[in-house]
Amino acid sequence: MSDFLLSQILVTVTLILESFAMQLKNKNYILAFLSISCFFNGFHYLILEQPTAGYIFLFSSIRFLISIKWKYQWISAVSLCVSLFILIKTYIGLLSILGFIATIFITIGSFSKNDKLLREMMIIGGSIWFAHNVILWSPVGILVETIFVGSGLVGYYRYYISGRFAKTTP
Repeated sequence: MSDFLLSQILVTVTLILESFAMQLKNKNYILAFLSISCFFNGFHYLILEQPTAGYIFLFSSIRFLISIKWKYQWISAVSLCVSLFILIKTYIGLLSILGFIATIFITIGSFSKNDKLLREMMIIGGSIWFAHNVILWSPVGILVETIFVGSGLVGYYRYYISGRFAKTTP
């Protein structure tokens, strides 16, 4: 099996997990599923020789688990510093910068106590990862971010725009 095919299989697991995650209402469940998906996505990027994205996603797997329990802004700041350190140590060009910028939004969202802000930041961060994956040319990675952002928009609409669920959820 080629490295490229293996990377696409790993990111397919990410696709399945992230598609499901953004339809959940419970923010902690969303973060738990995103943690697992980041693990697979990180190895997908490492196989494609994208160390910044790979290590940021592996670290993000841990960061999402931490953010389930603790929402302190200082932990968010430390997480961004770790991601910046990863960027500096693994920098290989534009894709490294895009990955870091996307991570800023996703980190802010994951440490937010506000579900609406979480979804907004995930949509913005996912859109930047989409651009990253187009430039990298990871077909399943592109599909992951397309579905992640689309699913995030659908979930956002269901919970915050349509009003259908607003009256029945806390």
